[in-house]
Amino acid sequence: MKLKHEFIQLPLHFDEKRLQMEVEQLERNLWIPHHEGFKGNLSIPLVSLNGQFNNLFKGPMAATPVLEQTPYLKQVIASFGEVIGRSRLMGLESGCQVPLHSDINYHWYKRVRIHIPIVTDPNVVFYCGDKQVHMKAGEAWIFDSWKYHHVDNNSQLFRVHLVIDICGSSRFWEMVEGGHVPWLNKAFTEQQIKHLPFNPNSDGNFKSERFNTPLVLSPGEMDGLANDLISDLMLEESNPSEQREEMINRVESFCHQWRELWSLYGLTEEGWPAYHKLRQTAYEQVMHLESSLKLTNGTQATRMFLHCMIDPALNVEVKDSYLGSAATTKVKGQSQNPKNRPAGASQNSSPAPTSVAGQPQNAASTDSPQTENPKNHKLGRNDICYCGSGLKFKHCHGKLS
Repeated sequence: MKLKHEFIQLPLHFDEKRLQMEVEQLERNLWIPHHEGFKGNLSIPLVSLNGQFNNLFKGPMAATPVLEQTPYLKQVIASFGEVIGRSRLMGLESGCQVPLHSDINYHWYKRVRIHIPIVTDPNVVFYCGDKQVHMKAGEAWIFDSWKYHHVDNNSQLFRVHLVIDICGSSRFWEMVEGGHVPWLNKAFTEQQIKHLPFNPNSDGNFKSERFNTPLVLSPGEMDGLANDLISDLMLEESNPSEQREEMINRVESFCHQWRELWSLYGLTEEGWPAYHKLRQTAYEQVMHLESSLKLTNGTQATRMFLHCMIDPALNVEVKDSYLGSAATTKVKGQSQNPKNRPAGASQNSSPAPTSVAGQPQNAASTDSPQTENPKNHKLGRNDICYCGSGLKFKHCHGKLS
């Protein structure tokens, strides 16, 4: 999510000793490697899809068994009084880093990530844009995930953060307005900070997301995303005017056609093949502009078009949440299982590949899309395919032909 500042500290403090005790009691084998294979990056799901041990973020979220066994972690999450999305303990081994990347997909466009350090050291440094901070244990921070960011762990510790994902209520954003920006204002006084100790009488219950992904993106939201893309595109002065106008025309044309299809099909399965065909065509029409146009954060403009508009516009894997398992309609001569994502789409953050000169650049995504499989297995794009090939789903039956 775009924020006014790279980092904002919230006026909250938690009992780091109690948090550390609960983390230390967890078995080491609960820590799972990062799904993209980033060295030394591990996590333990606390709030996940259906409360299972996964890193997925589409569909109903629920507490995992680990969270039920760690009462203070649960209380900390509940203390914000927010609707909670995918949340985890995130570990970073000594000498490792969270690679430079930008979170530009639809899921992160209007969601903020709260970091609460549990095990840390002054030599653990978080970088975002041209700013950097060390987040102390027990504090609470948010950051601008739209900008490129990374973390270096130059300490001898296995760094652990509690990471809570939310959209944020009006109450939350009012609190943010009173937050501390290190390079702009003084640190909080003791009187300004709300301390939240462990409460043995609290059950730590909270509400979790049920609808976080659209089945079919509405025309109004599509227009809003398009306006944001075009505004950012116009602010980047280095963009060639001819290519910029072509991109704007392509985006606006896609929105007009999407609205037309929506007025005919709405959420019904009858329209899914037409929606998908339009998405695929729109993506192919802008691919040649990938190296020509950038946004103000340095990301290629085509990536926002793909990851914030085209990719999330149709999500057949959440159909039961919207229509019920028996509410879809099969139309004779049309597929019940249209491909769900255009070529090049990905659920993940946008990494920052390195050029020969060593500077971050933006490359087109190479991930293949996820589709619904005929055996009704609910797989993430990085799960092993159900067919027995041994390949990841995104490289096998989740790949467009």
